Amino acid sequence: MKTSSTHRFRPILRLLALGLLLFGVTRPASAFPIFARKYQTSCVTCHSVFPKLNPFGQAFRLNGYRMPAETEEQIKQRPVSLGSEAYKRVWPAAVWPSELPGNAPVAINIKMAAVNNTTTDQQGVSTLNSHLDFQFPGEVNLFTAGTLGEHMSFLAELTHEEGPDGGSGTEIEHARLDFDSLLGPDHAFNIRLGKFAPNLYDGFQEMWITTDAGIDSLFMYSPFGPKGGNGFFGDDGAAPVISLPARVRGIEIYGVLNHRFFYTAGVSSKIGPGQDAVTNPATSSGNFGNNTHHDVYARIDYKFGGMGLDGDTTGVNLPPENWRENSFRVGLFGLSGNGTNANFLQFDPSGATTFQQQDTSYKRVGLFASWMWGNLNLFGVALHGQDKLNTLVDTSDTAQPFMTKTFDAWFAQADYVLYAPLTLSARLESLRTPDPSVNDNKNFKRGVLSISYLIYANCKAQLEFANDLNPETVDQAYVGKVKTLSAIIRTAF
Repeated sequence: MKTSSTHRFRPILRLLALGLLLFGVTRPASAFPIFARKYQTSCVTCHSVFPKLNPFGQAFRLNGYRMPAETEEQIKQRPVSLGSEAYKRVWPAAVWPSELPGNAPVAINIKMAAVNNTTTDQQGVSTLNSHLDFQFPGEVNLFTAGTLGEHMSFLAELTHEEGPDGGSGTEIEHARLDFDSLLGPDHAFNIRLGKFAPNLYDGFQEMWITTDAGIDSLFMYSPFGPKGGNGFFGDDGAAPVISLPARVRGIEIYGVLNHRFFYTAGVSSKIGPGQDAVTNPATSSGNFGNNTHHDVYARIDYKFGGMGLDGDTTGVNLPPENWRENSFRVGLFGLSGNGTNANFLQFDPSGATTFQQQDTSYKRVGLFASWMWGNLNLFGVALHGQDKLNTLVDTSDTAQPFMTKTFDAWFAQADYVLYAPLTLSARLESLRTPDPSVNDNKNFKRGVLSISYLIYANCKAQLEFANDLNPETVDQAYVGKVKTLSAIIRTAF
């Protein structure tokens, strides 16, 4: 009966998915068909609904893009050998052998969307404006990733993005090398360097979750302002120093111990580049931090139950559905930095430049938790931040010369796999700023509801509704609430 019912609904779901395809296709997909080709397996081997990784996919990533307990028989695209295995026995009299991927390890993600933004009045009754934006495409990503022999792996991503104003830009979002399992047991000690999303965010960074709306409360808050931070990067000329950097330029160590304990620690360039606020306010100072300081970060966590973080299944009975398990993972993380000598411009409500600020010391501490129970995954983060701000020039007499300000942010998300191709998601996030006066003493809150359907293993249709739960303001006057309805297609090949 269950199978028959499923077949009856499949044509309806495919019709809905194809309708979404006509309506739209955004955001980083982060599913790499490179590995589907290498191992000749489906994308759903590692993803519950891409880009979200299932427990096996999490182990695959932490293992340097290698299968847990990988054997030669699992690799269907044979690598190109760079030297004989015999060279290992005579090293350093001979160069240590390596290998290259058997075929060009390249994948393309195309993201398009039809996004409707609507602003209502204070009561949410009257529509003040509504705008439908066809983002065809919003982004095109070129990926390469793979392994180089037994102890190296790599990832690079080139992104071309078109903005709402018609402009576009191209950026290298990731370019990193990993040196895997260098010391001790397998997966216990790895080194990563380059530009990358730090393992500090393992399990909750935007590119690894099902919902499409960004986690602004964690990654886009700017701490600058006359009374401390009051909004997000880009609002009212806010400077590009943010609560957490989505990507870093640095070096980190990370590993999995005893299958269950995860750790990482790293050092990176400062959160954002300073600006030359005196000679040329429109340009960067040309240095990340304009000083000798660097950010440092670390994380530890532990997973109870389910598959081990390195893919170990000893003594664990796992269901045949690879998105299901009963487990609980909890961790602590932190980041600290010094932004002395990096000047950032700040603006009064009229838009005129009035003062410069430095974030002379910033600290971030957070708690991560993820509970998996059958088809349900409930996970979230609570973050606390502290910034010591120094105001250098103040012509408005509104900014304090020295002040220490704090903020708190959190999000909670629930994903439920209704059945293999169909996932329902809901997220709530919140941000408490030190200066909420521009929002009439109300803090940022957003709710997100999302439905994702895998048309095929590498093509996903998504319908998502995001609602800012507190009203928008302009010059401290109510405008109304902003609601966003997005029809999205993500495809990777």
